[in-house]
Amino acid sequence: MNSPFIRQVVPIVVAVGLLWYVLKDVPIAELSAQFQQANYQWLFMAGVTIAIYHLVRASRWQLTLQAMDYTPSLFRTVIALLAGAMASMIIPGAGELTRCGTLQRTDNVPIAQGLGSVVAERVIDILMLFILIALTFFLEFKRVGQFLTNLLSPLLPDAYTSGSYTLLLAGSAGIVLAGIAFIYSLVQNQAYRQHPLVQRINGVLHNVAKGFMSIKKVKKPVLFVVLTVTSYVVAFLTTYLLFFASSQTVSLPPSAALTILTVSSLGGIAVPTQGGIGTYHFLVSRVLMLYGMDETASVVMATFLHAAQTAFSLLFSSLSFLIVPILIKQKKNPANDSLLSNQSI
Repeated sequence: MNSPFIRQVVPIVVAVGLLWYVLKDVPIAELSAQFQQANYQWLFMAGVTIAIYHLVRASRWQLTLQAMDYTPSLFRTVIALLAGAMASMIIPGAGELTRCGTLQRTDNVPIAQGLGSVVAERVIDILMLFILIALTFFLEFKRVGQFLTNLLSPLLPDAYTSGSYTLLLAGSAGIVLAGIAFIYSLVQNQAYRQHPLVQRINGVLHNVAKGFMSIKKVKKPVLFVVLTVTSYVVAFLTTYLLFFASSQTVSLPPSAALTILTVSSLGGIAVPTQGGIGTYHFLVSRVLMLYGMDETASVVMATFLHAAQTAFSLLFSSLSFLIVPILIKQKKNPANDSLLSNQSI
């Protein structure tokens, strides 16, 4: 069985398993009632913030591309970003490659350098996630502690009593060190470095590194920071606005939306599934229980929050797939064509 097949099937199995575990005791009637009784004015406002979120993220990506002298329009950058969002809902991790591939087809931006710019964005996003974690701990220390206790308590006693926890850490450290030593020995081998395949890989990595380093060359660094912070504020507002769409969450504090944003972001990294299916439902339902909701109500609300956000993302992403073929047929960005030609000389 090949690894690409495994990478595609395992997230699906995990998503279905988590979704079944969370929803197995929830009456369908309660789920249906939640959607029927929702306040659609607040849902519409959340849809607007989701659209703004994609616009802000595309604007930020445009800045990193401009640092490498590629100048796709904001509209084309948004379309590429939305195409990537659709792909990530189908195959976890495919969004980055899809959006870069889309921009190459519409504006001749090389995939390798596009991926490099995306990697740079991801590094910044991880830094922002650490800030979110710190802010969440500061505002909701007691609840976060309870959340971690509830999440890990079934695993910790056996691990500690059996000593397997220490063994696991030691084994992991040993594997990492052995891997580093092996890679270092290969790099020092002259014959290995001269191999055509290795040289080709080095060329790709060079372009990726160039894209990554574009973060240092951003012409408007202040705007880049503002757009980064704004994207997280808008993501927070989306969840908070959705609270007002249901009578069960309308009284929750803003800190609950922050906790959900932080926990769901961490869950998406730790257990990546298609569009967060299963992972989001499991983690967010546990967060909502910390704010006084019973298990059934928290699962219903987690399902509602996820479905609302996914529906709007699917709507916008579907429109992008209709527009991409039109953009491909149009004349590509002449400035990018010229830059690509200069690189090949």
